[in-house]
Amino acid sequence: MALPRDLLTQINEAHSLYLQLSYDFWVQYSLYTWKWWLLLVFLIAPWYLWWRLVDKKRLLEIWCYGVMTFVLVIAADAIGVAYGCWHYPIRLVPKFPHLLPVDTTVLPILYMLVYQCCPRWKAFILANVVMAAALAFIAEPITAWLGYYETLTWKYYYSFPLYILLATILKLILQTVIALQSGGRKQ
Repeated sequence: MALPRDLLTQINEAHSLYLQLSYDFWVQYSLYTWKWWLLLVFLIAPWYLWWRLVDKKRLLEIWCYGVMTFVLVIAADAIGVAYGCWHYPIRLVPKFPHLLPVDTTVLPILYMLVYQCCPRWKAFILANVVMAAALAFIAEPITAWLGYYETLTWKYYYSFPLYILLATILKLILQTVIALQSGGRKQ
């Protein structure tokens, strides 16, 4: 079956137009505004705080948890944007549909700190329930109010169980890997 070249050409032209409009919007309404600078601060500053707080004896383990968080958050965000659940009018970088500081800094650091501070499952789940509530019902509405985040078909309460599920799955995966590495011994 031959590919419909005219349709592919239209798709490529529409994509190019989207990229150009997105870039133009970014230059006119995002770049160097106070909101853009705030995103830059949130991309960099939390790493300083994290470095001061992280348990250096468990650095590799905690870092692995953070990297897994980063990967899943970026993937979930890409899916949400692609399916029109939400979008980000104000971005740090044009042509990149994510809220970069949240996906690559804020969420991974929050998850790593909870992972570090709550090694026992009961405390870990409780801390993640509190964090999920704060993220879904306080942080997300604030980012929307500030104009960084705009829900389209998404509701804030959809995020609540997903934040908890993300933390739980990642802890299970990491504990399994650690147990396999140590020959099946519990940590």
